[in-house]
Amino acid sequence: MSSRPLMLALLGPLACGAGQEPAEPASTPREQPPAAKKADAKAPEAKAPDARATAAGASASAYQCAVPLALNGTVPPDIYPHNNDRDANCFGWQEFIALNWPVASGAGFGDPGDTGPVAWQGYMSSNQLFRPDGSAPPPWGTPPTITPECLAEAGLTAAAARAAVPLTMSTKFSSEFESSDGQQAAPRNAPAWLGDVRGNNVWYEVRVSEDEYDTIVQSQLYNRDGQAAYYQKNPSTALALPIGTFQPSEVGALELKAAWMEVPNPDDAQWNRYKLAQAVVVDPATQKCQALTVALVGLHIIHKTQAQPTWVWATFEHVDNAPDVADAATTQKVWNFYDPSCQPRTVQVPAACQYNDQASVTVSCDANLPPQYWIGDGCPAPTPIRVTRLAPIDSDSQTVNQTAWTTIRAAYPDSVWLNYQVVAVQWSTNPPPQSSQPVSVPQVFNSPSPDSNLANTVLETYDQRSKCIDCHQYATISGSTTLPSDFSFALQDAQPVTTGKPKPLKTAAVKAGYRPLRRIIE
Repeated sequence: MSSRPLMLALLGPLACGAGQEPAEPASTPREQPPAAKKADAKAPEAKAPDARATAAGASASAYQCAVPLALNGTVPPDIYPHNNDRDANCFGWQEFIALNWPVASGAGFGDPGDTGPVAWQGYMSSNQLFRPDGSAPPPWGTPPTITPECLAEAGLTAAAARAAVPLTMSTKFSSEFESSDGQQAAPRNAPAWLGDVRGNNVWYEVRVSEDEYDTIVQSQLYNRDGQAAYYQKNPSTALALPIGTFQPSEVGALELKAAWMEVPNPDDAQWNRYKLAQAVVVDPATQKCQALTVALVGLHIIHKTQAQPTWVWATFEHVDNAPDVADAATTQKVWNFYDPSCQPRTVQVPAACQYNDQASVTVSCDANLPPQYWIGDGCPAPTPIRVTRLAPIDSDSQTVNQTAWTTIRAAYPDSVWLNYQVVAVQWSTNPPPQSSQPVSVPQVFNSPSPDSNLANTVLETYDQRSKCIDCHQYATISGSTTLPSDFSFALQDAQPVTTGKPKPLKTAAVKAGYRPLRRIIE
């Protein structure tokens, strides 16, 4: 647990201002890791660098990051000197490597078929942090507990379940008691699930770093009452989450949103290209718990740092997810979310699962169209959704992807991470000081770079014509439409303090009589 004072975490001078020089990291890559000792400790049980895991492979790349990529579990607490988008992409890749460093001793970086946890999977799940009754979350490092009924349905013992990830977020309103941050970015108040080419559902989860967890717990921001109390005590100061710094070394606020695809045949060699995990989910059609293997297909990493107090916004995904829109008409490849031989499908929808009173829905082969019915209790199963990438990955990101792959391949030639790519990393070329942020949305984000659409095809499938910050600048605390939450939508998951059984969320789906997937985490 972090011991920094609450007032420092929330009200102190959290960031350098516009035109102010950021804190300089150590001058050489060899000096940087010691400055981040605490940051390394924040990745639960992340291993020390493997003897083979050096950045020597980077010398073979045509482009060198200003700070060569290091293959280890040290999360960089702040962005390195960043003068252009390539620098930002290098920082994003360094985060991605460290956060996906294996926890198990002796495991390689991205061993094919390995379902063991990586560092970020030890971060606190939003399901545990924001409890349905608004009560305090469990201590940091407490694994989620799956209900006995669910374990019995899935045929798992409690011991076996500890190695499985409970995934409950499948659509905009995936539980009567959970809100929507772990799903697609859009559309709001409408179905937003995503079916792969096999018709299996994509599952989402959100996790936060220990520094962010500490601030939320110490300030009682884990429920709606505590968030409201902050603004009652500090009516003229915008709520601020902790920053990542080199001196002292703190990771600060870091949030991850992951997208997982169901794996029907994990022994097939095709899955040697994916990070796999064991999971427990609720089957959308039967409402019964089942144990299955899932593959990582998308990952957002957002990080608040001293040099970037309006956060660094990095997004990654698997290279096999979807074709560029310009290539879709001629591709012969069956992608995860694009089948060239797609045929329209008509689905009959029971009354409780209907959206806009549509009893019969035709799922067309037009790309990136949101679904028109709910999945869940008594509803039809997901159907394949055709996806294309509307904005091609730019040359800066492509260049740094090659650099990262060269570095990884030199030490781990079979690593699954050779099949993941940075889509983009957005940052501010002129970040405002934290103290200048207004106490009403929108919050200020100056001069975004790149100033273009940065969509992840599996996390923003239906909203690919905007930048991360276009939405996050309007993020508010739970229960408010104006009071900002420091760009974090995670805080909206906080529920009021209740006694007895909490009330279901008043979502559009619930009001329409739809009963979403049941809660499986105690």
